[in-house]
Amino acid sequence: MENIDINNPHTFLSCDWLEHGIIFDHSNIIRVCCSQCNEGGGRPILAYNYHGELLDWDKIFAQKKEMRDVQRSGETYSKCKGCILLREDEWDDENYIKRLLLTHWIDCNCRCIYCPAVRDDKLKRENKHYDILPVLKDMCDKKVLDKHAYISIAGGESTIYPEFEDMLHLLLDYGCDNILINSSGIKFSPAIEKGLKNHCLEVVISIDSGTRETYEKIKLVKTYDAVCENLKRYAAAQGDQRLYLCSKFIIVPDYNDNENEIELWLKKSRELGIEHVAIDIDIHWVQKNMNNLQNERRIYDLIVYTKQIADRENLKLRYDERASIMRKVHHVKTAVFGGTMRKMGKNV
Repeated sequence: MENIDINNPHTFLSCDWLEHGIIFDHSNIIRVCCSQCNEGGGRPILAYNYHGELLDWDKIFAQKKEMRDVQRSGETYSKCKGCILLREDEWDDENYIKRLLLTHWIDCNCRCIYCPAVRDDKLKRENKHYDILPVLKDMCDKKVLDKHAYISIAGGESTIYPEFEDMLHLLLDYGCDNILINSSGIKFSPAIEKGLKNHCLEVVISIDSGTRETYEKIKLVKTYDAVCENLKRYAAAQGDQRLYLCSKFIIVPDYNDNENEIELWLKKSRELGIEHVAIDIDIHWVQKNMNNLQNERRIYDLIVYTKQIADRENLKLRYDERASIMRKVHHVKTAVFGGTMRKMGKNV
């Protein structure tokens, strides 16, 4: 790989994913990022028809360099136009991965009504699972993966990956300390518990409700009590530093878009020993209403209300991508989530 002086940075408009990110996405595609609520459409592609083969990293970095060079020229790569993640900063020229998203697995133990895999049967039929463990080992062996990289494991339900426990132990043993795991919370994971005890990862569990009834309408499974019990166990694993477990609420219009549900969710989170919470909006609703978000005052007001109640309950609130977009549309300066709560989240 090319050896370029990291001490020769340049200031221009780019983002962490475009510079040093990679995504092993569903439908056997490798992408640069997963942001898609922007003018250019987002999600630039690096490879199709991928099934877990070891990668030619020189080739991958050469493809990324073509995109990065557009940013260095003062233009914006076509897929990235209008993206909220773009920022002017000093960027180095080196080749390494410091943003990694694993979302190649779409099987799940619940059926959230907002999930693309639930809405699109074709997506599930066409997605072919593969073992990600060999390529992760290769990334560690070749030092392609930065030890302090932001690593997000999603899907699908991550804890039911056949290789999940081995994969997480590999990353923890390699020294990774900025891991984010999105989980349904239905299945308890000893590896997640280990990471929480060592303060090396954050786990985000989307409850999306403050009551069992609403949970079952959105998730289409009867596992509310099991999830609450696992959240309580994960919260205890953190010890005194309660910075690593996050309870999330995705606003789904016509299902949970009311103040009572949000207040009950925040109170339940506090009761379970959780101190960090996150708010977001159903991606399908945002895409459908993208050109009219400024007039969707009711959803914006719910986000404002969430902040008010979170402050009252002494909870730290994070705005995830679509909530950040909504706040930006309503002219509120906001920080877009790009790492684990303890390292990059802001209570703004």
